[in-house]
Amino acid sequence: MPVKPSSRRAKSGGVFGQLRSKKKMFRAGLYARVSTNDQQTLPTQIRALREYAARRGWMMAIEAREVGSGAVGRKAREQVMEAARRREIDVVLVWRLDRWGRSVTDLLATLQELEHLGVGFVSLTEALDLTTPAGRAMAGLLAIFAEFEREILRERTRAGLAEARQNGKRLGRPETAGLHAAEIGKLFRAGVAKAAIARRLQIGRTSVRRILARPIAGRNMLGTKRANRSAGASPMPIPDPKLDQLLRTAIQQTKLLRLRYQDKDRIVEPHDYGQHNGVIKLLTRQIGGSSSGPLPNWRWMETGQISDAEMLDQTFPGGRPTPSGKHHNWDKLFIRVKPSKKKPN
Repeated sequence: MPVKPSSRRAKSGGVFGQLRSKKKMFRAGLYARVSTNDQQTLPTQIRALREYAARRGWMMAIEAREVGSGAVGRKAREQVMEAARRREIDVVLVWRLDRWGRSVTDLLATLQELEHLGVGFVSLTEALDLTTPAGRAMAGLLAIFAEFEREILRERTRAGLAEARQNGKRLGRPETAGLHAAEIGKLFRAGVAKAAIARRLQIGRTSVRRILARPIAGRNMLGTKRANRSAGASPMPIPDPKLDQLLRTAIQQTKLLRLRYQDKDRIVEPHDYGQHNGVIKLLTRQIGGSSSGPLPNWRWMETGQISDAEMLDQTFPGGRPTPSGKHHNWDKLFIRVKPSKKKPN
């Protein structure tokens, strides 16, 4: 029986007649770093990285070397990350984890970004390969340690802030424009524009507007304290406790006062009570008693000259507009009567 000749057609290089796809060659980005110039491990790192890439059949697309502390900016590492963002490399190859990340948190952040970009990460010393399931599991453990490190830092920060508050230390940014609060108020009352105040004091216009928008007592009290402390001025006057309580109660309850001022008996409506130019004063509207002019009239009274003060049962409507229609600018306002709900006469 004749033997059938074999086919002369060349054998297929595929499986079951299907062509095999060519194996993709990974483009590797090599990164090596040493802390100081004294260390001679930089050539060793580069040699080991090149040999590993050759064994894996990877093409070296970029090679970055860096000498310096991990606490400062790493330009070479940023070049590798930029190459990964441009999809110029498929895997990052390093000698050791501490050569790449400043801390566990920093390491995890960069590894997560590489994962989102689809770029692998391999560390030779720790045998960490994020292109394998075991390497990705190790990355999950790193995430746990990173969260632990953040919690420790938060606890230390809270403890430090609490200790600083207990010692009376001021937290936050140091005051800059606030130091000029008294001068800002003085210039503004003199008719200087806000923009001119900012140029004269070399501060921002926003800071000037913010300081002028504060409550009168808060703004002037802050500025006066700072100014007196720097200029060595005399301390703030202390009001008489009994008279102080009486005046505050009368203003709060809108009760009339009978008092003696400058050797004259007067019946007044107490309106504003505070400190001005280092003197404690009371702004009153006199409605009865001795007066050198027609009543009612507005009068400033220095509390040091007030005597025989007593509160009457009669009330008055509340705050009334002064002849100028404006409130007085106090260095420190203690209390102000509430505005009247009735239309003033």
